[in-house]
This record gives sequence, C-alpha cells and structure tokens, in this order.
Amino acid sequence: MQDSFSLDELDLALVNAVQIAPRASWQVIGSVVGVDASTVARRWQRITERGLVWVTAHARIATPSEFVLGCVEIHCRPDERDRLALQLARMPQVVSVHQVGSGRDLLVLLNSRSLPALSRFVLDELSHRSGVRRTSVHAATAIFGEGGHWRLDALSPAQRAELARYALPRGRQGVLTEQDRALMVALSIDARRPVSELAAETGTSVSTARRRLARLVDQGLVSIRCEVAQGLTGWPVSAILWANVPAGELAEVGRSLAKLSEVRFCAAVTGERNLVVIVWLRSPEDCQRVEERLAVYLPSLVLAERAITLRQPKRQSRLLDDVGRSTEVVPTDPWADLGLPDDRMPAGVGW
Repeated sequence: MQDSFSLDELDLALVNAVQIAPRASWQVIGSVVGVDASTVARRWQRITERGLVWVTAHARIATPSEFVLGCVEIHCRPDERDRLALQLARMPQVVSVHQVGSGRDLLVLLNSRSLPALSRFVLDELSHRSGVRRTSVHAATAIFGEGGHWRLDALSPAQRAELARYALPRGRQGVLTEQDRALMVALSIDARRPVSELAAETGTSVSTARRRLARLVDQGLVSIRCEVAQGLTGWPVSAILWANVPAGELAEVGRSLAKLSEVRFCAAVTGERNLVVIVWLRSPEDCQRVEERLAVYLPSLVLAERAITLRQPKRQSRLLDDVGRSTEVVPTDPWADLGLPDDRMPAGVGW
C-alpha cells in the first residue's frame, strides 16, 4: 500500500505535467499521462490535501520593475531564530525563508513595492527586533531563473512536447496594476481554481475574472507554478551559492546557470557578491560535483561562499514542515505594507 506521504510513479508524472501546463484541463493531462480525467482529478485532490504539492502564482519579473526583490541576510540570537523565521514566513511579501548552516542565520527573499519600503522595513523595524544582531540587504538587479522552471522530468520527451502546447507564455509585456492585486492574491492560494471561484474570491463577475486572468497569462505577467514537497523529489538538499562574475559576463553566466537542472533560483544582486544561486541537490556531497561542473563550464564565475539550508519554513505561499510539505497557506501579496506580524496571531489558511 502506498505511503500517505509519498508520491508514486503516476503522482510524479501528474506533478510533472502540471509543472509544464499548470492550468491545463484534467482531460488534457489525463490523455498525456495515460489515465482518465476523473482518476487524475482524484489523485490531484489526494496529494494536494496532504500538502505534497500545490499550485501557486506570483508576479513574473525578468528584471524587477513594479517590485523590488530583496535578499535579506539576518544574524540573530539562537534562541530567537525559530520565532523570527516563523514571523517572517507569515509575511505575505516573503517568497522564501532559509535557515542557513553558515555565514548568517536566515536568508529571506521578499518582494517589496519599492526600495524605500524595503529599506524602511529592514532599517527601522527588522534591525530593531529583539534578538536581531545584524542585517544586510541585497537588491536583485536581474532574475535569470526561478523555481517555476524546475522540473521533475518524470514524463517522456514526447509527453513533455504534447503538454508544451498548453504551457503559459514566457514573454513579458505590460505592467501589473493595483487592479490586479485581488486576482493575484487569489491565484497565490490555488492557481488551478476555476474562473468561477476566482470571480467569487475577487468580488467580480465571471466574465471580468476571465478577462483579467487572460490578460495576466497572455502578457506573461503571472508565473503559475506547481510546487512539490522537496523531500519527496529525490533532491532533498538545498544549497545557496554566492559568486562573483565580471560585469560584462554576468547576464550570459546567469542565463547559463538558469538552464542547469539543479538550479532553483539565480539572480544578479547588489553588494560584495553579484550573483546568488539556490540549488537542489541529491545529497550534501553533490554540492562539490556542482562546483566542479561550474569551474569547467563557467570559468569566469568565482564562488565566494556556499551554505546548506538546514530548514526552510516557507516556500512560495506555503509554510512547510521539515520535509517540505505544505502545512498552511499564506497568500502572496507584494502590495501589502511591509511589517512583521504578531507571532501570536495565526495568518493564512490552514490545511
């Protein structure tokens, strides 16, 4: 009998299909993976209810424009680390929280409406929080790769090609506005929801919700991505790499890194190091293999530091347990005012 907290071959194929075509119908996905639509729908409901997978959405930015993506490093007292990590994880602007094995205690990725808003949060609130010893902020200047491009590759090349016809556009046009806020927040909770549910959630008519969703998708403004509990993927270890690349080669190196199967996030940033990369690995020892590959294929890249993620309490609108399963929803809202929530007050929607 299958473990309640594992994914079998059909589950993995289903997840891979939704990664490629996150809003494709169950009829389409079922025809590709070789089972009927009702079976696919039941499977999906089972694994989502157990927090093993989820589909979420966020503003898609190749080069930050409407929002600033900040990489915030925090040094804090050991007895305050877990509490602070949870407080940060409950913020609707926070993309991910990493408890890191060396160099700093926490690395937090968060979206802010502007650089001044990010600065006020870090300098005036976070830095004065009890237990926080030191902070530093690196603003992303270009994003070369993000987790929505990461794949399980449980499907055959022919199956992937068939689903690619239903994939979302990658080109970016237009801009997000405050009018898009309610729909973006609703999509962050569950980006496979039917249009009728999105309309009810946002207080609009079905036709309005359908038109606004089509605009977000067709103009490439939204990244809709299928996430899976990391501990079930075969890639259970996360590592963070900081590197320096000559300015004239930074974009080319960043794009090359984003194509590597291990890479979950790659961005040019301000500060002493100009590149941050987050990778998923099969084991801690795998980090050495990745570094050796980089030395051969990207000789201009100089690794300055690397660290293993010991625990990741948040990734893409979900609070996580120790194996990466979703335990609670924290809707994504980069338009919200930056501020640490009261850790006594529950936020989000529990499973």
